[in-house]
Amino acid sequence: MIKAVIFDLGNVLIHFDAIKAGKRFAKEANIPFEKVWKHFFTSKVEKAYTRGEITTRQFFTHSQKAFESEIDFETFADLWNDIFWENKKMRPVLKKLSQRYPLYLISNTNELHFNHVQRRFPLVFKHFKKTFPSHKMGKRKPDRRIFWNVLKTIKLKPEETVFVDDMPHFIDAAKKVGMKGICFRSDVQLKKDLRKLKVQI
Repeated sequence: MIKAVIFDLGNVLIHFDAIKAGKRFAKEANIPFEKVWKHFFTSKVEKAYTRGEITTRQFFTHSQKAFESEIDFETFADLWNDIFWENKKMRPVLKKLSQRYPLYLISNTNELHFNHVQRRFPLVFKHFKKTFPSHKMGKRKPDRRIFWNVLKTIKLKPEETVFVDDMPHFIDAAKKVGMKGICFRSDVQLKKDLRKLKVQI
């Protein structure tokens, strides 16, 4: 029996467009988009930031040096954060589920982004009993240890939880731990898949 539902954040509850940030940074710093993309979204530095291994200020300073840019921190934070919009179709889903089950969140994210979305989308976060962002967990999906740590914290067996994410390899990792998994495509599809697991929605 499912006793809790655990959600991913990005492109499930809140959409994002990383390309938008990359283009704006490239224009602001007058450097090629490819250089920005590599540094921000595929580099070891970005992954270290999402695991909380470096601070926001260290990430900012490293970016300044990488781009040879004098961009100030306030502008940096605005460009970095202005990429999100809510998936409003999920509002009734969260509301209904939260009336019957504790909801939790596991997200590969970083301090700047997570603090920003918490402030901007309070109607999303109010439904969650506890959140587990990667920069505080010290691990990123698909590392199975992040799932084990969450299960230990919420004191549930893997088979008592269902994990919802839009990335198939993250779902695969959760299933290898023993959790149920649903690959998110839409609110309609999600509700159908939850009902198959006898989750009341």
